[in-house]
Amino acid sequence: MEFREIVPKKTDTVILPVGTVEAHGIIPLGTDIIIPERLSEMIADAMNVLIAPTVNYGITKSLLPYPGSMTVSQKAFSDYTFEVCAGLADNGFRKIFIMNGHGGNIDDLRTIVRQLWAEKRVYSAAISWWLLCEDIVREVYGETGGHAGLDETAAIHAIDENLVQWKRLKKVQGATFKNGVIAQPFYSSIIQYKEGEGLPLLDKGKADIFLKKMAEKIRKTMQEIISGWKPIRK
Repeated sequence: MEFREIVPKKTDTVILPVGTVEAHGIIPLGTDIIIPERLSEMIADAMNVLIAPTVNYGITKSLLPYPGSMTVSQKAFSDYTFEVCAGLADNGFRKIFIMNGHGGNIDDLRTIVRQLWAEKRVYSAAISWWLLCEDIVREVYGETGGHAGLDETAAIHAIDENLVQWKRLKKVQGATFKNGVIAQPFYSSIIQYKEGEGLPLLDKGKADIFLKKMAEKIRKTMQEIISGWKPIRK
């Protein structure tokens, strides 16, 4: 009854967090779930939007052999995530934002966004926070991030400092991604995108600033997208 009173009269916009379960160096296997959920929470009230339950399992590739990593097939992920979004559309949401926490999901989310318009005529956008906020990593830390590196570790540190196992950092040596090299599994669960940059840094103050700045940029981006949708059609 409460849902019927809220959607779509009070809001027709929803955020769907999407992630996966995979190795992340000194931070949780669920990092790709925890970060988009928290960013969604930081944005929702300010934008008067609802948050849908998370799609927790995604497409894990190069880190799948590490203990605790899990995956579903691309077809299973794509079909399931689309059906979840279609259900949101059928319940009155006209704008769906997918808050993505995992790079392996990106190609399928691109297809899902297009499919949602083609089949449901709803507006949708997939946001991969670490790509959108790459400039904020450099602004706050002066260097680039990486998988389970500076940016993801900082976000988890800001969310819950007890989730970062700093004592294990010496046991997890980061490795730089190199064009032209394909390794299965990748030879570290901390992946640097640029030589000499992107390793985790213990600084709670900067981590808090980083997370807040990211949430603010994502919020402004979502508002910009919604504003751009308005003149199209209802």
